[in-house]
Amino acid sequence: MIGDLPARMLSELAAGAGELSGDALVCGMCDDSRSIRSGEAFLCMPRAVKDAAVYAKAAAEHGASCMIVVGVHEIDSSLPQLLFPDMESLGALLRRWFATQKTKVRLFGITGTDGKTSVAWMLREACQRHFGRSWAVGTLGWVREDGSFADIGNTTPSLLTLHGLLAAATRQGVAAMCCEVSSHGIAQGRIAGLPFSGAAWTTLGHDHLQDHGGFEAYAAIKQSFIASVIESGACAVGNADQPGVLERLPRGATRFGHGLFRDDVELAWEQELPGMLRLKRKHAELVIDEIPLGEFHAVNIACVALILMQAGVGFSELPELLTGISAPPGRMQAMNIGRWQVYVDYAHTPEALQACLQSARRLAEKHLIVVFGCGGERDREKRPQMGRIAVQLADVVWLTSDNPRGELPELIASEVESGMPHPYPAEVHLELNRESAIQSAVAAMQPGDVLVIAGKGHEDYMEIGGRRLAWSDAGIASDALHEKSGMTEFRACA
Repeated sequence: MIGDLPARMLSELAAGAGELSGDALVCGMCDDSRSIRSGEAFLCMPRAVKDAAVYAKAAAEHGASCMIVVGVHEIDSSLPQLLFPDMESLGALLRRWFATQKTKVRLFGITGTDGKTSVAWMLREACQRHFGRSWAVGTLGWVREDGSFADIGNTTPSLLTLHGLLAAATRQGVAAMCCEVSSHGIAQGRIAGLPFSGAAWTTLGHDHLQDHGGFEAYAAIKQSFIASVIESGACAVGNADQPGVLERLPRGATRFGHGLFRDDVELAWEQELPGMLRLKRKHAELVIDEIPLGEFHAVNIACVALILMQAGVGFSELPELLTGISAPPGRMQAMNIGRWQVYVDYAHTPEALQACLQSARRLAEKHLIVVFGCGGERDREKRPQMGRIAVQLADVVWLTSDNPRGELPELIASEVESGMPHPYPAEVHLELNRESAIQSAVAAMQPGDVLVIAGKGHEDYMEIGGRRLAWSDAGIASDALHEKSGMTEFRACA
């Protein structure tokens, strides 16, 4: 739990909701039965009744005073219990516990297949310039106002963690909190009871389909979040250039889109030159300079701009808030040393890989090279799609491993290759050792080439066979570039 709150009786927190058996003093809350401290209530959200019994036993052994159980019947335990039918009921209780019903923190939720991290990062930076101290929560962890990071687990952390962070932000006078809202976070109720001030839907593509029962179910989950924010009376924005997003945007959402001469969006954008973005609203236009490279970043900044406008920021104020805004780590992160251009990017979906390579193509005077793979135990439908995109957009492809988890890298690679048209329109190399693939790609670069290392971005681990091994695409690329630059300088002096 984040912060200390006064102890309260379980019956007081229940406020007449749920089924209460027994009563106890609640000194804190914890949703991990292994980490319970004496006097805390255990939040039990099991997938099955048999799991609940195991969790309850562990919580009792660690000194839990009671249990708050969601979605199952009463558990065989001597601890007092409060039973809730769903996560919304638990969310309401957490609002009472953390007293966040009337928080003044502007809470923004960003959903979408791609772009969540970049929009949340950039929105936090812009909010800090305008409103004051601001946080971001998501794939990178908990990003505080000074730019420091703390690990929080999932992209959208647990319901208890999010309510606790909002309470901490309220106590500390934080002005805004920008949260990535994943499909899993929505489906599993991790955002229940949170008072969102605004929301954005960035993109809709292929990811996590295996967990949601297909594309339509996945899309409906995203849509439900945007609809709930609008129904609460808050604002929501959506990307009108994404057909899947546009056709599912609920009534009341505002839209942004590419092309200055259109009247179907509230905010239009155009990128005439790298690093510059032109925005138009009705008959007014302005320019944002010094933005990160990549057209997808232009899209992300347009999204941020419209969110800010919906939050009360004037159109004319946007250049002051967005000029020179930074990109998050691992999103077209430049590793350029000397004349060698290398970019590390998190692109791990077909849509993200396509956007990344299209942006990199504009930077390449000669060849565009990509190193990429697909993750194991994840959506298999995207593997052949990503293979096709790689060979169609790059000149040289190094197909490698990327978090194989419990699958064989060889089988993953064969599914990626199945989408590549024959004969290959690009030069294709298969090197399942990712470090060797990066080193080989760097070594083969010629002046004017651009290399994109896609898939892992900021991640500092490689998941193999149930273990997380220390990893850094950027570190490997940096070492290879320094070695290449040193050898080049040596040859030039010889």
